Amino acid sequence: MRRFILPAAGAAFLLIPAALSAQASLPVETLLDRVAARLESFNPKSNWQASIRSTQIELDRKGRPERTTVQTKAVAVIEGRREEDILSVVRTEDGVTRDITEKYLAERRARWEKYRAQETARERGKEPARRRSRLGMRVEDFAGLLPFSPERRTEFSFAAREGAAPDGRPLYFLDVRAKVKDVENWEGTYTIDAATFTPFHARLTPSETPPFVKEIEVEADFQVFEDVHIIPLRTWVRINAGFLFLKRIRAVSEEVYTDIRVTR
Repeated sequence: MRRFILPAAGAAFLLIPAALSAQASLPVETLLDRVAARLESFNPKSNWQASIRSTQIELDRKGRPERTTVQTKAVAVIEGRREEDILSVVRTEDGVTRDITEKYLAERRARWEKYRAQETARERGKEPARRRSRLGMRVEDFAGLLPFSPERRTEFSFAAREGAAPDGRPLYFLDVRAKVKDVENWEGTYTIDAATFTPFHARLTPSETPPFVKEIEVEADFQVFEDVHIIPLRTWVRINAGFLFLKRIRAVSEEVYTDIRVTR
C-alpha cells in the first residue's frame, strides 16, 4: 500500500535503519521497569498550550489523494483536560482551495449536539450503553493502553534491540506483540532514549481491528519539557474503514504541534 509521509518535526527519527540495531544487553524486564518508572514520573495533570496544524488527506481506491483538509487549531491542556479552538479550515478538492471554516464549525456543532442527545438518552436508560471506542482518542488518552506497567505486561510479549539516532544518541527499540488480541491491545515498536528511558516515538496498530475497520496505523513523536511534562510533537494516522455499500474511509491524517508552552 502506498504511504504518504507529511513533513513534520521529529520525522528524522523514522530514518534510523533497523539494520544498525542489535539485541539489547539490558534484560527486557529491567528495561520495562525503568520505562514504567519514567512514565510514572511525569505529571498526569500537565498544563500546557500549543498551536496545531492538522492535515487530512482522503484517498481514492488506488491510494491517490482525492481531497485535502488543513486545520489550524489552538490547544490548551489544563489539569490534564484538553480543550481545542479551531481557528481555520481550508479544503482543496479538484484543484480548488476553499475556506470552509464556518461550514465546518456548524457541522461540528451539529455532530456534538447529536452526540450529547444520544448520551443523555443512554444515561436515562432509553438506549443501551456502548463500549467506548478508542479510535477517536487523542494521543494523551493512550496512557492507559501502554504495555509497560506490570499489570499490562502479562498480555504482551517483548523484544528489545539497541541502536543509535543519526546524532549518535543511544536508543532502545522495543518490539511489542499482543498475546491477548484485543482492540485495546496495541502492538508495534517504541523508540526509547537509552539515557532517560523515555519513549519518544511509537508506531502502533491494534492487535485486533474494530468492526468495519480494515486497517489502522498510528505513529507519534513526543518531547519532554521541564523533565516532568511529556507532550506530543506529531501524530500520524492511516485508516481504511467501511462496510459493504457504505462510504469507505481511506485517509492519512497528521497533526504537528508547535509553539508549545508549559503553563502554571
